[in-house]
Amino acid sequence: MPRKVLYASLGITILFAQNKSSKKVKQLIEEADKEYYTYRNPEKAAELYKQVISLDANNQYALYRLGRCYWYTNNTEQAVEAYQKALAVNTEANDTIYLDLGIAQKKIGRYPEAIQSFEEFLRRHKTVDILRKEAEIALEGCHLAQKLLAREPDYELVALTAANSQAGDYGPALFVVRGDTFLIFTSHRTGGRGNARFPEYGEPMYSDLWYVPLKSDSVFLGRVTGKVQNLGKKVNTAANDGSAVISPDGMTMYYSICGQGKYRKYWGCSIYQSTYDPQKKEWGPFEKIEAIAGQREVVVNSRGKKKLVPTYDAQPTLSPDGNLMYFVSDRDGGMGGTDIWYSQRVGKEWSVPAHTGKLINTPFNEIYPHVGRDGKTLYFASDGHPGLGGYDVFKAEGRLATWQQPQNLGSPINSSYDDFSLIWVRQDTLGFVASNRPGGRGRDDIYYVRRIFRPKIELAVHGTVRDASTKLPIPFATVTLYERQGGKLIPKDTFNTDQSATYRFMLEPGKDYTLIGNAPEYLANEVSVSTKDATKSMDLEADIDIFLDRIEIARPVVLQNIYFDFDKYDIRPDAAAELDRLATLLQQNPTLRILIGAHTDTNGSEQYNIKLSNNRAKSVVEYLKQKGINPKRLSWIGYGESQPLIYPELSDADEQANRRAEFRILGLDFAEK
Repeated sequence: MPRKVLYASLGITILFAQNKSSKKVKQLIEEADKEYYTYRNPEKAAELYKQVISLDANNQYALYRLGRCYWYTNNTEQAVEAYQKALAVNTEANDTIYLDLGIAQKKIGRYPEAIQSFEEFLRRHKTVDILRKEAEIALEGCHLAQKLLAREPDYELVALTAANSQAGDYGPALFVVRGDTFLIFTSHRTGGRGNARFPEYGEPMYSDLWYVPLKSDSVFLGRVTGKVQNLGKKVNTAANDGSAVISPDGMTMYYSICGQGKYRKYWGCSIYQSTYDPQKKEWGPFEKIEAIAGQREVVVNSRGKKKLVPTYDAQPTLSPDGNLMYFVSDRDGGMGGTDIWYSQRVGKEWSVPAHTGKLINTPFNEIYPHVGRDGKTLYFASDGHPGLGGYDVFKAEGRLATWQQPQNLGSPINSSYDDFSLIWVRQDTLGFVASNRPGGRGRDDIYYVRRIFRPKIELAVHGTVRDASTKLPIPFATVTLYERQGGKLIPKDTFNTDQSATYRFMLEPGKDYTLIGNAPEYLANEVSVSTKDATKSMDLEADIDIFLDRIEIARPVVLQNIYFDFDKYDIRPDAAAELDRLATLLQQNPTLRILIGAHTDTNGSEQYNIKLSNNRAKSVVEYLKQKGINPKRLSWIGYGESQPLIYPELSDADEQANRRAEFRILGLDFAEK
């Protein structure tokens, strides 16, 4: 897969104080930097930076660069340690170390520590640039990761051990011919056509297409039944070849060749096609698809000379009918890094490529698209959408340049490492994915993906709508089911009862619900139900009855616990719950008009108590207005001491009982204008 290079231009300019008195230290740093930047050999550079540190333990530059070397050679734990040592020398020297540290901590799944590092970087780095954008996305990804990892996994991954090597293996594709099933994939293993090697990985620098036979059955496709073989010199070149896709008829393979197939030619990649010969049982010579190939202008020397070179066009995938190709490109018109583009077949030709849009693509890298069997779901990997690791796999529904917001596929398809090149043999059920997570044989490994099928949990709630006073059923009532999301009620379904007054709803696991019952001449009422703890099929708390109070015009209803302190009219904290219930009642019954009445005890003059009770009634009305109740539905009156519940008052409790509030229904005729 394309290797991500971060901050290659930072160099010595981000620097910190060196021990300039030591010629040896200076010489070693120059040699190490040359190995790192010029020869791109971080493994050898790391040994030189270690020598610097042995002479000058507090050389922050060498410690930081050692961390970068560890990062590029996949020694992430050691990279974290080196970054932390660099910061211990001087926490104020360079804010970029915090970003690098956070990225490394995130890669090994230390999300809480990574969050602290990203937040510290954002606190220090005020410039609105690509580094700040990367930190913001990574920080969001850490929070998302903690949420996704708390869920029960939907899939299991099994390493394709017999096919993986100690090198990088990725980009799987399925090829079925005459009932035989083969996995074609990209690999840097020994035995390919290229001889140059990655110094930091100890494996061939250039990739080839390889294949291996698989046992094909309806349950498991991850069983290798033969030897891994190179796809041959008619397909592979001395440069990078890979990322194949097979046409629906099995006769054409599309794949990418980089550097025009030439050794040490680094300019771009293009998409080629090869035709299968069923008689010879081999793939024929490759042919470049000129209609898709892009070009860009680059400066090639210090005098400013320019030339046109191929763009990076790679990783093709096809729609199920074979008439639509999505691929990855860095051509002009993208958003940055590599984006996903598409081309449509017109007869035997391909149309001019078009961009898939801003919902799919980001200023960073989108790679390895794959179209689901339904033809309307795009799967792809990205390091520009919030995710668990570097590259995560996402899916989005749509077509061409019109897409819904991409969704992260979560764990275990995604990890804190790089996960990419997902393909489905049966959509969302059986497939393959590549990852550089720990536990594999090589730098990247191919894994078999299989959905975990669990017995479907069926949940239901049922009961009867009853009169709160008589406990008798209320025929022809209505019950509405709402899902509680945060502070909002989202309507899901409505049940109109028959003569029996019974209702029933099917529910989904892991959710909170509210049931609101209603009937003519009754006040609406609600009950709450949760399925978050349900682990098996069940009728939740069978027979959850909903009790409704009959509406009686002008009948006083005492608001329980709405009492006032002596000589006070402010709402006490213990009254809030009861007033909230009254507000809910008014919200559930939007045509009600009510009268709030307040009372005092018999202490004080009649005139004073009338004023005090008026203030108490107004306090209740103000509280309800703050809860969003239209003030036109609310009237108020103060009764003073004229209607005591207890007389004579013989104790403080008697006086407290008389200092009360109540409401009366005035009518059912309120209409919002």
